[in-house]
Amino acid sequence: MTRLDRIILTATALFVCLAACAGLRLQTGGAPHGALVVAPPNAAPASLPVRVMPLGDSITDGLQALGGYRSDLWEYMKADGMNTDFVGSRSSGPPQLGDRDDEGHPGWRIHQLTAHTRGWLLKYRPDIVLLQAGTNDVIQRWGLPAAPTRLNALIDLITATLPNAQVYVATITPLAGRLNEKRASAYNATIPAMVAAKATAGRHVRLVDMHSALSRADLSSDGIHPTTGGYAKMAAQWYSALTGKPMTQWEAESPSYATVSNGERLETANASGDGKVGYLSAAGSFLEFALQLPRAGRYRLYVRAGNGAGRACEQRLTVDGRPAGRLRYPAYGWDRWTITAAGVDLGAGRNTLRFTRATCSAEIDSIALAPVR
Repeated sequence: MTRLDRIILTATALFVCLAACAGLRLQTGGAPHGALVVAPPNAAPASLPVRVMPLGDSITDGLQALGGYRSDLWEYMKADGMNTDFVGSRSSGPPQLGDRDDEGHPGWRIHQLTAHTRGWLLKYRPDIVLLQAGTNDVIQRWGLPAAPTRLNALIDLITATLPNAQVYVATITPLAGRLNEKRASAYNATIPAMVAAKATAGRHVRLVDMHSALSRADLSSDGIHPTTGGYAKMAAQWYSALTGKPMTQWEAESPSYATVSNGERLETANASGDGKVGYLSAAGSFLEFALQLPRAGRYRLYVRAGNGAGRACEQRLTVDGRPAGRLRYPAYGWDRWTITAAGVDLGAGRNTLRFTRATCSAEIDSIALAPVR
């Protein structure tokens, strides 16, 4: 198989995997939730891994939250059975991040990344590059008027070095302070046309609007780096871009749509919305989401949960009062979030999703839904 053949096959597998995972176990990694996914009688052989390079600065590295967006992004991919290999010369992340390789370089500006990128690309030969760069150019005000030109040159370097790689270019996240945010917005405003011009020229470049995915409330105390919840939003935005499926998230602790019976809403800065639901261990205890959906169809359900029981455990899932199987959570500890996925059929309008104890009482941080069809 040629290099081009491998890229085509693996990239295609990545983009279609979300839809396929709704009913089948795909490639390696097995079913993330037991009875909710059924393997076909004659399963296809495992594909070669899709090599993904997270490329950027300290936000890619995950300053303020170990692993940053990479942890949840890895979890999404694993939950959907994707055979993914994160690549890069650096390595960092929490225990649940199964592949910690990356090219996130704290403090680096665009030109510093550019000086090393070609070597990294030739060494690791990623199929997909997740590029977010420019925050340090903005906050350091380092040649700021020419920052878009430097980003443009970096993208050209990537596409010239690996013409078949898929390059996802993200706008930078919000910044605290009126002047810094004004500068960030001006820099971000140049990126959509830049990406569109390259796509029109036949290059495999796509825009990811990361700035709109977060608010200033998602920033840590330094006013630059996202909180744990901000990084969780980044992961969802990256994954939506990779799969082409919009994702909507709901926080478990919100009384607006989530009911807790014989459990507790708990505060923690380590959760995506500074809260979680736990102690779902008593008889009759449950967490139930009442969600309004615009259309009926098959959805992919993602549950962000923490399990400190010391062993893998399960919760029962019911949809509108009907049993929908069990969700299995690996044990990495409380507030060490993993993502478990399931395919669910939901109607237009109001739907209820209830989580109850099966073998243990894992804590739930949030859930997300993405349409499959």
